[in-house]
Amino acid sequence: MAFKIAASMAFKKAFVAASPILIEPIMNIYVTVPEDSVGDVMGDLNSRRGRIMGIDPAGKLQIVRAQCPQAELFRYAIILRSLTSGRGSFSMESSHYEEVPPDIAKKVIDAAEKVSLDEE
Repeated sequence: MAFKIAASMAFKKAFVAASPILIEPIMNIYVTVPEDSVGDVMGDLNSRRGRIMGIDPAGKLQIVRAQCPQAELFRYAIILRSLTSGRGSFSMESSHYEEVPPDIAKKVIDAAEKVSLDEE
């Protein structure tokens, strides 16, 4: 039992000394929308911490290419349907991981600590 406690304490000390960071998955997202909805979609993606990578024409439609954190894309299909009156669609694929901004990381850590305290 003493070895288990010692190992746990050593891990906690090493973890803090390593200066850990919180990372999140970033997705490549391709949003196909009518020309009259491009501004609304771009504004919405910017509000979700997205970065617009470009816009490509596709006939009467436009394809907005962007990168956005996966956490900001939950329920995006519903929002896109609302923004485009049901005429927009999107697809996404994993791109890479990035560090979570400090203000959001603090919220996530505080929520995890609260859950941890509630379990004890």
